[in-house]
Amino acid sequence: MAAASVQGLTARPAYTAAIDSRSSIVRSTRHSHAQQRCRQRAAAAVAPDAKDEPAESLELSRTHLLRGALLAASGMVTGASVAPLAAQATVEPAVAAAGVADAAAGAVAAQTFSKVLLRTLSDCKLAVSVYPTFSYNAAGGGGSGSVSPGNDGLLRLTFDPSSLDIPAINYQHASILGVPIPPPLNIAIVPQRLEGTLDPATGRVDLDFLASFEFTAGPLYTAAPLTVATTLTTETSEGVLQRGTGERLAADGHAKLVGVARVPTTGDSFLDTFLMLPTDCLAVLSAELKFA
Repeated sequence: MAAASVQGLTARPAYTAAIDSRSSIVRSTRHSHAQQRCRQRAAAAVAPDAKDEPAESLELSRTHLLRGALLAASGMVTGASVAPLAAQATVEPAVAAAGVADAAAGAVAAQTFSKVLLRTLSDCKLAVSVYPTFSYNAAGGGGSGSVSPGNDGLLRLTFDPSSLDIPAINYQHASILGVPIPPPLNIAIVPQRLEGTLDPATGRVDLDFLASFEFTAGPLYTAAPLTVATTLTTETSEGVLQRGTGERLAADGHAKLVGVARVPTTGDSFLDTFLMLPTDCLAVLSAELKFA
C-alpha cells in the first residue's frame, strides 16, 4: 500500500507537468492566432484591396503600412491619415497603367488619313413620287476627296466635285420592274458638292449632297437643270412620301447611303407633271470608301 502510494505520488508531478506543458502550448497557439487575426484585421482596415494587387504593390503597401505605423506610434499622424499612405501604393501602379493606355490611344489618334476614294456600286436604287422604285446600276462611278480630323473626333470628308462621276440615269443603268427605262430619256447627274463627316468609332457617315439633274429626251426635249439637295446618310432619312435606312461603314469599306430630298416645282409644265412635282425623291447609294 505504501509502495503504491509512493508510486502515485511520484507519478502525479509528471502528469501535472504534462498538463501544464500542454496548456502552455494551447495558450501560446491561441495567442499566436489572436495576433495573426489582429494583423489581418488591421491590414484589411488600412488597405482592403491590397490582396488583389500584384507582388510589387503588396511590397509597397507593407512599406507604407510600416511607415504609417511608426509615425502613428510617434504621434506624428493619426489613424485617419494612415489609409492615404497605404492607398498610395495601389494608386501609383494604376496611374502608371493609365499613362501607358493614354500613350497608346494618342498613338492611334495620331494615325490620321488624308485621302478618301469613293466608288459607287451596282445595287443602287432611286424612287420619285409614287412611281415604282428604279433599280440603278451606278457601278464605275465615284471620285476622290480629302480627309481632315475634327476636334469632335469625327473625320471631315470633302470630295472634289470635278472628280465625281455618277452614271446617268438611262436605259443602260436604270430599270423599272426589270424593264429598262425608255431609251430617249436620259438624266445626267452633275455633282456640285459632296462633303460631310465620318465617325470612325461607329461607322456613321453623313454627307451633304448637292447636284444638278439635267433631263433630256433625245434632241427633242431638254429641261432646265433641276437642283437637288439632300444629306446622304448611313442612318435613316425620311420625307413625306419616301423613307430609307442606310448601313454604316463596315470593316471592308462598304456602306449604304440614303437620302430623301424634297424636289420643288421647276416651272416646266411637262417635267412638273411627269414627275408630279413637288414631291419626294429617294436615293439609295451603295458605295465603297477607301482611305489612305
